[in-house]
Amino acid sequence: MTGRAGDGNLYCTAFVRRNRAVADWEGSPVSVPYLTGMLVGLRALTLADAAQAGAWARGPLAMNATRAEAFLKDAHTDPWNPRRRYLAMVRVEDGEIVGGAAVAGAHARTGQLDVWAAPWLDPAERDRLCADAVRIAVPWLRDENELMTVTLAVPADAAETIRAAEDLGMVHGATLREHVARPGGRVDLLEYQALNPGWTIPAEEEASGA
Repeated sequence: MTGRAGDGNLYCTAFVRRNRAVADWEGSPVSVPYLTGMLVGLRALTLADAAQAGAWARGPLAMNATRAEAFLKDAHTDPWNPRRRYLAMVRVEDGEIVGGAAVAGAHARTGQLDVWAAPWLDPAERDRLCADAVRIAVPWLRDENELMTVTLAVPADAAETIRAAEDLGMVHGATLREHVARPGGRVDLLEYQALNPGWTIPAEEEASGA
């Protein structure tokens, strides 16, 4: 990952402008994301992605193309609105949308990151893809956008994603017992947090009262 977010904007247009191939909002999707890992990249959603809502939309019910288009228009109408910002997770090798991501709270210099993969993928592949997305998104939010904290909720059975979070210095801070339903039962949901050292006071300064 190269470049710097500069002013720290987390808006949809910022993702589009940082792509090497820029698409119109109503045109074809961006093909090469600025935020690219080994397996996946994260990019802005466009109206053309409405037909693939099954991969990037998250919820208890499926979203058809008509509803997805209305959702996209509403979700990204105002770039200054502090609501959640949604991204497409695309596979590097073919550009196919294989999941999604969302960031909430960034207007307050805190970020709640969510990543998920398409439900039809097997659990091991979903875990690998989400882990790669976490490796991209957390440094970008914490270091380039200079958020004070970034939090991430991970199911306890997502070993690859947990490893990625811990490798990035995220700390396990809370557990919701049996929060996530699985075909064979329920698993815990673990919340991880990454603190930005740039927002902390060095111990010697705090001790001296400087």
